[in-house]
Amino acid sequence: METHVPIVRLVGSSLLAVIAAASLVLAVLMFFAAWATGSQLSSWVGGVGAVAVLVIGALAVAYGALAAYAAREEWRARPVGRMLGLAVAIVAVLAAGTALLVGDVAESTFLLYIAMGLGIATGVSMVLPDQATR
Repeated sequence: METHVPIVRLVGSSLLAVIAAASLVLAVLMFFAAWATGSQLSSWVGGVGAVAVLVIGALAVAYGALAAYAAREEWRARPVGRMLGLAVAIVAVLAAGTALLVGDVAESTFLLYIAMGLGIATGVSMVLPDQATR
């Protein structure tokens, strides 16, 4: 086993782990929001709203699991970790950018810029070579 971990791999896997954790926290909040939506709204509107929020929560769980798997594989220096990590980074940038352009996000604009920066930093670390300097 190697004793020196290249800084690019360390940064890349750490950023992917941050994205995974943030996505899983979002998923938990979405499941709570689905419960709140279903209990506060009556008739079919509450059911449809709860299902819509549950779908978003399930997608966040899947995205978080993919980011966690990519972080693990990147840490183990496997090529699939870089490919999946780049895909996770692109999705993070595109999702935050789309929310900024399309949505009404007056109070969360700064957080979306942070999400875009995190995705860009992760993407850059996935593209840089993983060669240890000797």
